[in-house]
Amino acid sequence: MNNKISNNLINISKNFLSHFLIIFIAFVLQTSIIPSIPFIYATPNLLLIIVFTYGLLYGEEVGTVVGIVCGFIFDMYFDEDFGVYILIYASLGYANGLLNNLFYGNNINFPMILSLINSFIFNFYIYFIHFLIRGNFNFMYCFIYIMIPNMIFTLVATIIIYKYLYEFNMVKDDKQYI
Repeated sequence: MNNKISNNLINISKNFLSHFLIIFIAFVLQTSIIPSIPFIYATPNLLLIIVFTYGLLYGEEVGTVVGIVCGFIFDMYFDEDFGVYILIYASLGYANGLLNNLFYGNNINFPMILSLINSFIFNFYIYFIHFLIRGNFNFMYCFIYIMIPNMIFTLVATIIIYKYLYEFNMVKDDKQYI
């Protein structure tokens, strides 16, 4: 088991630049380009898609590391409550990594379900940290007008992006990764 983990981490580090570039492009799209599109009022969480995809493909260690990297970038950008995004992305990367053994092939159904679950957990956590602790108890308003649109946009983005992330990371169907 540890040999598998070591091989996965070594293989990821060999292509660190390409993986980091994927994260950086997703971050720029998520924080700068998509929000500037006038008819879109919710933003898909592209970094969340990357975190749960890498966790699902590579396991909990890689999912956690990718979650920490994505969370760190997000925390650096937003500059408030440093560590909030590191904690949530790393936790979700780890949790999805635990599902690595249940995942077989490039079937989109399981990742779509994970997308909805992860998006809900992420949005609920953000609601708890940014709204509930600060005295905003209107959960239904946040759920209907913030969480659901973000979950739907993240689900649509998962349908589009997951296939490319899967193909980028897969060499063979027997779960050998580049």
